[in-house]
Amino acid sequence: MNSTQLAEWLERIYATAETEIDCEQLQALLPATVDLEIAGQATTPYLAQVKAHVAQCPDCAEEYAGLRKVAELEARGRLPKAEDSLKPFQESPALEPV
Repeated sequence: MNSTQLAEWLERIYATAETEIDCEQLQALLPATVDLEIAGQATTPYLAQVKAHVAQCPDCAEEYAGLRKVAELEARGRLPKAEDSLKPFQESPALEPV
């Protein structure tokens, strides 16, 4: 562990709060939280706990960012259809075995 990683780790420890949620709880709350944020109604009682967890957990932060991006695209009517998203993979020539 280098000094930067140690500093980040210590910051996360000191940022803990009395009432925290774990990754499993966050996963259950995340879709509703993102929907409320997109709708401009992000005043749920657990929002502070969700934000605190996301700030401390890189895996959940990545999950939140991805879900948030998809929700934003969907809200603007710019979310591509699944078929369109898969086309580049379906149209690419198959790789020959080595």
